[in-house]
Amino acid sequence: MRTMRIVLATALLLAVAYVPVDANFDLANERDKLWQWMADKHTDIGDEYKKVKIHTQARREYDRARELEPDNRKAWAGLGYRKRGQDWVPDTLLPDKDEVHGAEFLEARKKPDAKRTENYDKNADRARKLMQKADKAGDARAARIIAGDVLFYAPDDAEARKLKGHVNKHDAWQPEITAKWRDEGLKILGDAGFGDELEGEDEQAKLIEQTFNRRKSEFLITRTSHDSTRAKMLHRAGLATITRTLELLGSEGPPFGRHVYTITQLRTRTEHEAMLTNVLKLEGDKLDFAKRLSGHGQGEPYGYFCWSVSDTSADDMLCNTISLRVLAHAQTAAGDRAPWETTGFGYLVTSQVLGTTMTQRYSMKKVGETASDHEVMPEFTKKAGSPELLREVALYNIDFKRDVPLRQLIATEINDMQQAHAAKSFSFMEFVFAEHRDAARKWLRAGGPAKPEARAKLLEDTFGKTVEQLEDAWREWVWANY
Repeated sequence: MRTMRIVLATALLLAVAYVPVDANFDLANERDKLWQWMADKHTDIGDEYKKVKIHTQARREYDRARELEPDNRKAWAGLGYRKRGQDWVPDTLLPDKDEVHGAEFLEARKKPDAKRTENYDKNADRARKLMQKADKAGDARAARIIAGDVLFYAPDDAEARKLKGHVNKHDAWQPEITAKWRDEGLKILGDAGFGDELEGEDEQAKLIEQTFNRRKSEFLITRTSHDSTRAKMLHRAGLATITRTLELLGSEGPPFGRHVYTITQLRTRTEHEAMLTNVLKLEGDKLDFAKRLSGHGQGEPYGYFCWSVSDTSADDMLCNTISLRVLAHAQTAAGDRAPWETTGFGYLVTSQVLGTTMTQRYSMKKVGETASDHEVMPEFTKKAGSPELLREVALYNIDFKRDVPLRQLIATEINDMQQAHAAKSFSFMEFVFAEHRDAARKWLRAGGPAKPEARAKLLEDTFGKTVEQLEDAWREWVWANY
């Protein structure tokens, strides 16, 4: 019996003392080694494209390698650089344009395309094994983060999607919470009415020598130089946007105070310019700048007009504007909201009601282009103008330490905003509404202070965290959910 007790005690002691090696999973070190391994696979692909003179695709692969491993020698050499001391300096630079075209191009890319498929599969498999190792070690956080590496190469990987908590709905993989919001937005859109036909001639339509089809409801008027069906669909989108914005803000009462808001979709740039000159009477520099844009606000009637060849982009622009007007009227004190707040909130609303985030209220220095200060331009996989793209950009910037600090974002003015700012603004709004809805409502309904220091203090006072603590929590939420 005594011998048995000794054996049992020894076994118990060993069980308590034994700690699996994997329990001390070192995410930073393990991921660094993974990225170095994957970087070499990208340079191998780049070399294959370079051999057949498809330089644009070779550059993409070399750039991806440099993102994963900034000092990757093979990638720099492939781009035509050589090492001088600690710096890479130009040698014989890779041409900017391909040297093969047409049928020759299609034939030339077959072998490197096959290499790309092969190496992407290898990278996915390598990342998957590390994800499984982290999961087995009980490090759920590390496993979710590495799952993002798997999904870059294998977007439909079931195990990685499960770890991330993603669902495939509305033609896209996305976090479960955002899919739920999209369901709610679609229901609101389906339940919204078309308004009533507004008869009679429109005086502004006559000024631009057009005819408007018009719809009206209690708080909204819709005008368009398109047909009556388009007027109905636009009005419904506007009403749904009003409803969802009020729900998100927890607000009641007239969405625009004592005003009725008027949105106008024009068919052509010519009609848009006629509105600027014949209705708003703009001249000089103001007119020149306004002509470069797709839309403009007006005071009489209170509203916004735009032109677009796409109904989808027109809906997005006008409904984005509606959401921000509702937000302005919901504020409890006077003041302008910061550009990052309006950008993020407008995207939050349209992502849920319309499934789009197309309106650019940034990069105004080059209208219509998305600015980026990346030394290496990343190859994003999602379509432009979608919530999925902005989530991918936000996650990418966190992973590669390109993230705009929140204090800097708070102080950013509209002409300095870039894609990275917009992605973080939208992502931050998703985070606070997922995790701190009541505080998010209170913060947004408060007036917008003018000075960045006051904006930061309002954020801290409302959420009960420092800016840095709130940013850390956002970053962890993105890693877990995106």
